[in-house]
Amino acid sequence: MHYSDEAFEEIEMQYSELRFRRNELSLKVAFFAGRMGNERAKEYILHGVGRRLGLLERCIDKMFMLFPANCMEQLTQSDRQDLVINLHAFLINIYGIIENIGLALAYENDLIGNKSAQKLHEKKINLFNKRFQNLLNPKLKEYLTEDTIGKWYREYAKNYRDALAHRITPYVPPAALNDKEQLTFKNLDKELQSLTYEKDLARIDAIQEEQASLGSSNPLFVHSFFEKAKLVYLHPQLIADYRTVEEILMKALDNFNCAQDDE
Repeated sequence: MHYSDEAFEEIEMQYSELRFRRNELSLKVAFFAGRMGNERAKEYILHGVGRRLGLLERCIDKMFMLFPANCMEQLTQSDRQDLVINLHAFLINIYGIIENIGLALAYENDLIGNKSAQKLHEKKINLFNKRFQNLLNPKLKEYLTEDTIGKWYREYAKNYRDALAHRITPYVPPAALNDKEQLTFKNLDKELQSLTYEKDLARIDAIQEEQASLGSSNPLFVHSFFEKAKLVYLHPQLIADYRTVEEILMKALDNFNCAQDDE
């Protein structure tokens, strides 16, 4: 379940690189917002995207602090809960940045309005809505319709956002068990099922304490096992998500004028 030495070194290198690039990205966002003509669009870029980028950065730092990528020991319950709280904030703001970019594009380019005028209602604005994509700069549309970015949005970003908002919240399991530990856990569980709360409280407490001590830290997160949600490695996903959002943002800023010809 844990990272190899090579994977850990790669994670640390990419995390360090991400930290160096943050200020540059924030400056680009602020500079671009200052050149925008529509005040609503400017607000979505400066106070929507800009603020959310700051939250993403803080969430990543907090999660790496609570759960370093080379940590093998189980987290305390309170640290794991804090980790999950930051994960939730991270996931919702990843999705929120995508929404804010779309709304800024729509307001700056006057794309919100009556359907008969080749415009869309505000609630229909989404970077991955095909009708909205058809109104965008051709270069931006081409990027957003690529298989890789579309799959990331559908299967991960939207999937985990929807699970967080409506279904089973994503969480980090308390431990990863090897084969021997899994067998021990199951045997203890069988014994636990045979006990009664009224007569065997001390033994129940002892079993639960022993089960909680099994295993090592688990660097994965998931939402619903019933839905067969894909287990995701935490640390590399945080970095990949930030870089993906950064890429989407830069593509949008470079091709913000929807009337621009595709040369």
